Amino acid sequence: MILFKIIISPLALIYWLLSTSRNLLFKWGLLQQYKSRIPVISVGNLCMGGSGKTPHVALILEHLTDYNKAVISRGYGRKNKVLIEANSQIHNTKDTGDEPMELLHKFEGSSFKMIIDGNRKNALRHLEMHKEKTDIVVLDDGFQHQYVKRDLNILLTDFSNPFYKDLVLPLGELRERRKGAKRADIIIVTKCPKDLIPAIENKIKKRIYSYSSATVFFTKISYEGLINHNNRTTSLDTKKKYLLITSIANPNSIYEYLNENKVQFTAKKYRDHHNFTKTQIQEVINISGQYDAIITTEKDWMRLKETELVNAVSLDILRLRMTIEFIHSKENLKFKDQIISLIK
Repeated sequence: MILFKIIISPLALIYWLLSTSRNLLFKWGLLQQYKSRIPVISVGNLCMGGSGKTPHVALILEHLTDYNKAVISRGYGRKNKVLIEANSQIHNTKDTGDEPMELLHKFEGSSFKMIIDGNRKNALRHLEMHKEKTDIVVLDDGFQHQYVKRDLNILLTDFSNPFYKDLVLPLGELRERRKGAKRADIIIVTKCPKDLIPAIENKIKKRIYSYSSATVFFTKISYEGLINHNNRTTSLDTKKKYLLITSIANPNSIYEYLNENKVQFTAKKYRDHHNFTKTQIQEVINISGQYDAIITTEKDWMRLKETELVNAVSLDILRLRMTIEFIHSKENLKFKDQIISLIK
């Protein structure tokens, strides 16, 4: 491992130089940023992989029920690269990506728009010219996308792998150096344990404050039971055997939740944003007879429901409902106030 790191260290240096140079060009104004007349919130991270961006975007949207809001996403893994104003009756995950489709299913309505475009500036101009007014926009995974100015820059970092312990690619998972955290207005430490003690909180804050003066919040994952194919809530049954299918960055919190509830399950784990092949779906169909039901995430359901699995098995396919909660309830109100204050 040490020898491997020595071999790839020149690549890490080159990546560090390129990302640092780019950031400096924005800082010096040599690369121009587009300022929209619509307030813009960015949610992102410094590292590769999942730190809970989509559920935190959903958390923001839940605070904006009285406003016309929009999310701009590049639509990771989608086939078409043109701008799409997503509609669940017309588009599928191949058009939008799985996470945008998950948000669309949760919030679709007259006060919500889901715009899919890798060019955030282009997407903002689309919203500005739209016949229906947008009060506020959320950029999903926008921390490194600096061509658009933002009114609130939110950085997420995983409790189990905080940015201040990580290294720049390919030695670590960071997309840019740790000092990039200085651009954040808010830093949220995600996926915290339920029993996080104040001493650990203070230690984390101290480490973060050596890189950024941002307000620091702590959140945890909360599971709210299962939803069946009729969109009705159902409970876990300790007498049943479940097949758990996930293709998210880190499913450990799901394993912990099921184990805490003394549930019997077998896990089939695929890489994040995985597009299930016909062979893999057939494999699931073949082994499904050994189980009483299938459990998956809401994100994975967006892709699985478009496969043969739905019609090929007689089992219930249950989606695990996940929400984000602040470790301290008063932080939720403070966070909401910061969000709402952006709307003029």
